[in-house]
Amino acid sequence: MAALTSARNTPEMADFGRIQVYPVEANTVIYLGAIMALNAAGNAVPASSTTGLRIVGRAERVYNGIPGQNANNTGGAAGAISVVGRRGVFMYADHDNSIAQAQVGALAFAVDDNSVSASDGGGATVVAPTVFTFPASGTPQLVVLGHEHVSSLVVTSSPAGTTYVEGTDYVVNYESGLVVSIPGGAIAAAASVLISYNWGAATRSIAGRIVNLDQSGEVWVDFWHQSAAAV
Repeated sequence: MAALTSARNTPEMADFGRIQVYPVEANTVIYLGAIMALNAAGNAVPASSTTGLRIVGRAERVYNGIPGQNANNTGGAAGAISVVGRRGVFMYADHDNSIAQAQVGALAFAVDDNSVSASDGGGATVVAPTVFTFPASGTPQLVVLGHEHVSSLVVTSSPAGTTYVEGTDYVVNYESGLVVSIPGGAIAAAASVLISYNWGAATRSIAGRIVNLDQSGEVWVDFWHQSAAAV
């Protein structure tokens, strides 16, 4: 399509596009009121702690279905039925009590079709303090943790006693799981250290911006704004 050379009558979607119809994934049940997502194929599924889902809001009703009927595609092929989704500000449960007043304005992540969390689910696997030995002098001063997507890393002497300082004694490549000692820092060449950390990539998709807390203990989530930069 070429660039415009004259005025264009550009259609506008009604109601700001907050209501949309999506095909339901094969053999899937979406309960009305659920947090709803699209999978890699673009089909509607209940929200879950699954990488790559795109959260699209609240499941409103079955398209051309019976009022109050859940989107039940059990035994059906993908797209055999469709579901209406609505974006807006809706209230859902705080899955792990991770959302407090300090998190208002931050992002919430979908845990399942009924709850959200302040955590993206990354770093779920905990590694207790483990001995690692840096190479001898004259070789790259790094150790390989053996896991990627690490977080909450702590380096101490072995046996424990001294806690080393990131940025002064060592640096970390969190994505690759590499710890490199800094020349002139407190970690000597060939030193053995204890390193504890969490590992595991994010497993939850962004639901939206946390608008406020409710007295019930649940959380108001804005499903329009799904980026830290969104306003």
